Amino acid sequence: RAWYIKLGWTILTVLLIRALFNTGFRDPGILTRHKDPPKDENDEEDDAPLRRVGFRWGTEGGPWRWSEQAQTYRPRNSCYDPDTAVVVEEFDHTCPWTGTAIGKKNMGSFQMFVALVFICLIMDIFLLTAPAKIEYSN
Repeated sequence: RAWYIKLGWTILTVLLIRALFNTGFRDPGILTRHKDPPKDENDEEDDAPLRRVGFRWGTEGGPWRWSEQAQTYRPRNSCYDPDTAVVVEEFDHTCPWTGTAIGKKNMGSFQMFVALVFICLIMDIFLLTAPAKIEYSN
C-alpha cells in the first residue's frame, strides 16, 4: 500500500481512540441533587401556592421538577439515568461502548466517535477488499 494510505489510516485510528476517550472520560452534564427546588432571583416565596406533587407538597410551577427515581429536583431539560444513577442535563442515552451517560457536555465527542467509527469501517473494508499492487522482481 502507498504511504499516504497508511498515514491516513493511522491518523483516523488515533482520532477515533481520542474521541472514544473524550466521550468516556468527559463529564456528560451530571447535576447536583437538590432536596428543594433552587430559587431564582425573580422567584418570590409567598406567591406560589402549595400543591400536591407526587407524594410531597410543593410548588412545581417553575423550571424544576421532582424526580422520584433520583429523589431530587431536576431541571426540565434533564433526565435520570438508571444505569449510572445520576441526573444528566439533556440526557440522550447510556453508551454501551464507553459505559457512560451521553448528555449535554459530551454529545459532540460522542458524535465525533460515531462518525469516525463509520469512516474507519468504510476505510477498513476498502483496504481489505481492494487488490494490493504486487510487484514481481526478475
